[in-house]
Amino acid sequence: MKFRIPALFVLVSILLLLGHQITRAQPFVHPGGLHTKEDLDRMRSKVAAREHPWIDGWNLFIKDPKAQDTYKARPTPDLRTRQRAQDDATAMYYNALRWYISGEKSHGDCAVRIANDWASKTSLRPYGDDLSGIPIGSFALAAEVLRIYPGWAKKDFEKFKDVMVKHWYPKSRDFLKNHRGGPVDRCWANWDACNMLAVLGIGVLCDDREKFNEAVEYFKNGPGMGSIRNAVPFVHPGGLGQWQEAGRDLAHTMGGQGLLAEFCQTAWNQGVDLFGYDDNRLMKGAEHTAQYTLWKGVPYTYYTNSDHANQSYISTNYKGRLAASHFELLYNHYVVRRGLQAPNIKAFAEMRRPEPSEIDVFGHGTLAFTLDASASPYPAFPPPPVPLDLTATAGIGRIDLAWSPSGAYTAHGYEVFRSVSKDGPFISIHSTDNWTTPAFTDTGVEKGKTYFYAVAALSKAGASGKSSVASAAAATGGALPKEWTHEILGKPKSGGTVKYDQVANHSMVIEVAGAGIGGASDGCDLVSSGFSGDCTLTARLIDRRGAVNRVGLMIRENNAPGSKALALTLGDVGGRQTRFGTRATTGGKMTSQSGNDYTWLPIWFRLQRTGDVFSAFQSPDGATWYEVGKSSVSMSKDVLIGLAASADGKEKERSSVAFDNLTLGVRPPSRPAAPTGLVSAVSGKNEIRLKWTNPANDHAGVRVEAANGDGIFYEIADLPPASTTFVNTGLATSDKLRYRIRAYNIGGFSEYSNATESLSPMNPGAMEK
Repeated sequence: MKFRIPALFVLVSILLLLGHQITRAQPFVHPGGLHTKEDLDRMRSKVAAREHPWIDGWNLFIKDPKAQDTYKARPTPDLRTRQRAQDDATAMYYNALRWYISGEKSHGDCAVRIANDWASKTSLRPYGDDLSGIPIGSFALAAEVLRIYPGWAKKDFEKFKDVMVKHWYPKSRDFLKNHRGGPVDRCWANWDACNMLAVLGIGVLCDDREKFNEAVEYFKNGPGMGSIRNAVPFVHPGGLGQWQEAGRDLAHTMGGQGLLAEFCQTAWNQGVDLFGYDDNRLMKGAEHTAQYTLWKGVPYTYYTNSDHANQSYISTNYKGRLAASHFELLYNHYVVRRGLQAPNIKAFAEMRRPEPSEIDVFGHGTLAFTLDASASPYPAFPPPPVPLDLTATAGIGRIDLAWSPSGAYTAHGYEVFRSVSKDGPFISIHSTDNWTTPAFTDTGVEKGKTYFYAVAALSKAGASGKSSVASAAAATGGALPKEWTHEILGKPKSGGTVKYDQVANHSMVIEVAGAGIGGASDGCDLVSSGFSGDCTLTARLIDRRGAVNRVGLMIRENNAPGSKALALTLGDVGGRQTRFGTRATTGGKMTSQSGNDYTWLPIWFRLQRTGDVFSAFQSPDGATWYEVGKSSVSMSKDVLIGLAASADGKEKERSSVAFDNLTLGVRPPSRPAAPTGLVSAVSGKNEIRLKWTNPANDHAGVRVEAANGDGIFYEIADLPPASTTFVNTGLATSDKLRYRIRAYNIGGFSEYSNATESLSPMNPGAMEK
């Protein structure tokens, strides 16, 4: 039986094939990297007309040191100093952009000098650094703007392209193909992303469709961590996408996102939509990061790789830092152009406007990417609400301040004021306009002296009023309680000291003398207490100074250096690796189990014994615990349990570590009882007040969560234990909020309270009575 193919089907198939071939063969758009000519003309006309926010972005841009026509490049034959090369590429881009917008020939000439200097000097493939893709991609994007400058001679332009293809492209392609010859997942997303952008940018600049398609295909289906499904490996209910480096730190997370944002923008200008690929996966990743940076909770899934770079929880390192310059690009594409909902990207862009530059991503997005003035007001909001719930907690030689972020999420920094009297005068001792972190540690204090503090929130629109006043006196520190002893195991060069005080739920500062923890014997400072039978020690490590090698908690059979021992420590590579060491026999070698590979201070540790089973845990917040490891060791019933620290012996200066919240007992406390009777009411303009009852005094704090409409609950505040009210300020008129709360202590979280009904801050019938 013959099978007939309908003529219409054949015709449609041919047309589709021809269309695809035409798309693949169509000429490149020039300029068509980060900007088309239409984009450049918009910048020029808006700045000439002094329209906001473009003129605000321009006024910031022209102050940038790398946007000056006096800039001088320092090229090398092999791109050896990639940070310096990135500076040169950025200066080339800025000067080319400044020429087009202002018409000032001196800036075009400066950009040409940078390009020609590098083209003349380069004679080798980039040296060593796999991150050389960062300046390579930036040079390609800069040249894509500069190519329309009449003062760049054709022969010089061709020479620059030849350097790109002959010397720089092979380096980036080799990385994406071979990944240093090891498992592909050992390489982080930002390492891939910079080389992907380099290949894509070279493809556009050199009219090389094969290179362009190679990069696009890698974004979609590449094996490395820069491929979008690997860069955002998890999409959580509610639509937030977890970035591959979220458990590492927020600086590298932001860097990788910025590079892929530039990648997608370049592809978009060539008619390829990667922003929308896989249901806007890049947007979902940026939403997750922006929400966390704005100091709201986010979901997180455990991540690791073949190097066992365990990441049990989202990183606290750089949390709250606003040093990212790609959110105007993302906001204008996803929200303004596409009309999608991306509230956290929007808030981040508004908070940074006018957007500055950062190290690896060009930035200045208010000038470069704003599409509609009505969608990008500047300033975007009034001054932020007054910070609430300020507390001051004394420690040894320090006072820790904490307060609640407002519901407005418009504060891009805080100013801390201090006085020696509750009536003032208050003097500013700290100010930042680049962090959302609602906390500050004052170490410039006289021990035993009472200080009074107030805090104001900052935004581009101005400062809030000062908060209510909180006070504390830093402790001096004295002798250990009689049940604790300090001794130095092994043979250190000199003796250390220890200070103790009851403040902050028992604090200790150890001046470290010991030489090392691990191997067949330990050389360390041990501050311990004798204990018989089952035992649990919990403590928070809050500071580490000098050449500290390893620091943490320890249980050992006796004080002999080679004693059976178990140690939960922070140290090793970068001082950031958590390890659970076990010496199961006297004089035997200590084996190790890995905890979080990127552990940052402050960090909570717990070491627990149940019979002859020993368990180690770590926690970023003292309430959610992650098991590091478990070991079985036949050990005497009577042991020493306490704090241990060692120095690496390389520095002459004294090293020290500080702990607080020390709790020693048979087992951790029970979880606290749940708060009850939670109610919400409108308490003022754009404000909702919560009230509740704490049925017991067994908790260390209260966490508040909110959900807009039928959305997911996310944490919005962490309150002191005595709190029975919370005011959510600066709310949007469109918000319809539900709340729930739960208490916590080192034993974990309570059950949730009742959830409140959905409430709008503009509902006059719900005003507080």
